[in-house]
Amino acid sequence: MEDNYNELLLRCVDKDRKAFQELYKACSPKLYSLALRFLKQSGLAEEILQESFLKIWNSAHLYDPHKGKAMTWMATITRNKSLDKLRTLKARPQEIETVYEGTDFASVELEPEDFTAIDQDVGGLMKCLDELQPEQKECILLSYYYGHTHQELAVKLNRPLGTIKAWIRRGLEKLRVCLQ
Repeated sequence: MEDNYNELLLRCVDKDRKAFQELYKACSPKLYSLALRFLKQSGLAEEILQESFLKIWNSAHLYDPHKGKAMTWMATITRNKSLDKLRTLKARPQEIETVYEGTDFASVELEPEDFTAIDQDVGGLMKCLDELQPEQKECILLSYYYGHTHQELAVKLNRPLGTIKAWIRRGLEKLRVCLQ
C-alpha cells in the first residue's frame, strides 16, 4: 500500500487530480486521526486535515521517495500543521508519560501491511533513539513529539538555551546517520 501512496504522491507533482483524490481517500482517515490526537476537537482536526492536504498538493514536488515514505512525509505535514494550530491557540498537546504509545495514533482503519511498515519504521527509530545520550533523547522527544519550543525546554529542564539547542542538533545528526 505504501508504494501506492508514493506513486499517487508523485503523480500529484504533475497536478493529477485523480491521483490526488485517490490519495485523499486512502490517507485522510489516518491523517485526520493524527490531527485529532493533537487537537482533541473534530472541527479543528478537519480544518488541519484540509490545510494539510492543500500543502501536500502544493508541495508534492518537494517529496523525495529516497528520503522517506509518502505517509511519513504527509504525517509530518499534518503534525506540523497541528502543532502550529496549537501554538496559535496558546495550547499544548496533552503529555503522556510513556515514550512510545504504539501505532494507535495512525487510525483504526489501518491495513495489516500498514502495521508492518509502521512497526519497521518505529522500531528503527526507537533503536536509533536508544543510541542517543539520555538528555538528547529527552529533548528530541519533547520537541518533536510534544511540540515544545527550545525556549520552553530550557525552562522545563532548567538548562541554558544553547545547551538545549546543541543537544537537539547533535541528537538529530546522530539520528540522521543511524536511520540511513
